[in-house]
Amino acid sequence: MAATAEANRSHDLNNSAAHDPSEHHHHHLSNGHVDHGPNGTDLHGGRSSAESSASHHLHHSLAGPSASSSASSNHSAAKKSSVAAGKKKAVDPNEGYNLLTTRISQLETDASLEEEEERAMARAVKKANKELADLVNNREDHLAKVEAIQQKYSELFQEMKKLERDYNRARRRADQLQKEKDHNRSELTKANNMKNKLEQLCRELQKENRRVKDESKIKEQSEKDKREELSTKFENTIWEIKNRMEEDSDTANNKALNMEIDELIRVKLRTLIDQYEMRELHFQTLLRTKELEVQFNYARYEQKRKQADAEAMRAKALHSQVSTFSQTETELRSQLNIYVEKFKQVEDTLNNSNDLFLTFRKEMEEMSKKTKRLEKENMALTRKSDLMNRNILEMAEERTRQQRELEAAKKKSAKLEDICRALQSERTALENKLRGVEEAEDEEYSDPGEDEDGSDDEDGEEEGSEYMDSEGEEDDDDEETEDEGLFEDETEPTNGNHHHVNGTGTGTGHNMHARHANTHVPDTKAANATGASGKLRS
Repeated sequence: MAATAEANRSHDLNNSAAHDPSEHHHHHLSNGHVDHGPNGTDLHGGRSSAESSASHHLHHSLAGPSASSSASSNHSAAKKSSVAAGKKKAVDPNEGYNLLTTRISQLETDASLEEEEERAMARAVKKANKELADLVNNREDHLAKVEAIQQKYSELFQEMKKLERDYNRARRRADQLQKEKDHNRSELTKANNMKNKLEQLCRELQKENRRVKDESKIKEQSEKDKREELSTKFENTIWEIKNRMEEDSDTANNKALNMEIDELIRVKLRTLIDQYEMRELHFQTLLRTKELEVQFNYARYEQKRKQADAEAMRAKALHSQVSTFSQTETELRSQLNIYVEKFKQVEDTLNNSNDLFLTFRKEMEEMSKKTKRLEKENMALTRKSDLMNRNILEMAEERTRQQRELEAAKKKSAKLEDICRALQSERTALENKLRGVEEAEDEEYSDPGEDEDGSDDEDGEEEGSEYMDSEGEEDDDDEETEDEGLFEDETEPTNGNHHHVNGTGTGTGHNMHARHANTHVPDTKAANATGASGKLRS
């Protein structure tokens, strides 16, 4: 019976060890193995089953063989709920209809904006062409038109370069903002993913904490029931032993056996007490470990919650930054579209200006050729004008000289007229004298002496010839003196003409003198007067 009781007790102890996983793990600890908790918790490493489930969600790895069935059931339930939520989200017609309506309205708005932009561009091109036409029509000269077009072209080219520079700057800024937006969006996505993972991990940790608390309560209750059952079995065994001892106390042979049984009972009781103490110590260690694990999980939960709050704040800041960047990008894109429109307008205006510039350039080349031809004609006319000016100057000088000669001739004519009047008066006196002489001769002719008359005639002729010769010489001397006084500053051809005139007059005088020498003295005076009048005519 004692052997049977011992076998029963050992069987009960094995059953309790089989039902109590903590004793099994304590046995592994005593043998030098790693101590795992009832839910796959490494007591030395501090890794809980919640972390293994979180690592399963984060890294898509399988749970260890020590994972609890409740965690797997929770994971499968969460997976089913997520699949159901995904199916519900996928089959949402209102959202698809709203997206389609938004897209259609956006396309219609883009089309209307594009038409409005094209109309505005056409109006701007028409206005620029009108301004250019007014600017060109205000100039009358072709060179002024070309200069105005060139100036307008330079201004438009500078404006185009400025717009191109602003466009490149805005495009670089837009690219940079797009990169920053993509980077911030990726960071926001990462932060949201991390936030979701942390929230999921926190939920898993809370579930694991509740599960650990429930399991601890259940195990505590089961251990309490087992202790009560063991104490009840132990008391029953003791009562059976006492009853047997009382039954066998009458026999003397059973004393030694009773002593041995008592010794065995004491040893067994001591062993049971030691095992009980060890189990109590192990349970206290497990409770302490669970408390530490709960505190560690709570600390990790607080840390993860703070990290999640920080990530949420950062995600919020990034979201606001992304919104700001989106608004800035929209503004920059609108400015970029405005710059593109202005650039197109400037390009169209420049194309029109290029056509006008080519036309006016051809006209300018023709005008330059015409200008060169006119310059050559102008140079020829200038040379002719210079020649005419020189001729006019020479003619003016000649006219001045002729006027001086005319004045000198007038003075000389006046002097000759005075001389002629003097000669006429002298001739009249001589004619009167001759009449007196003729009358005297007539009286003498009436005398009988013809020889005397002939000698007197000869003497009279000789006296008349001598008188005419002397008078002619005096006239020639007077004329030479007057010629020298009047024409001392004349040129050589004029002096030649003067001598020719004087020669003509002198010759005429000598001829007349010779003729009067053959006739009478009054003819000689007439010849001198004729010579003076011929000199006056010259």
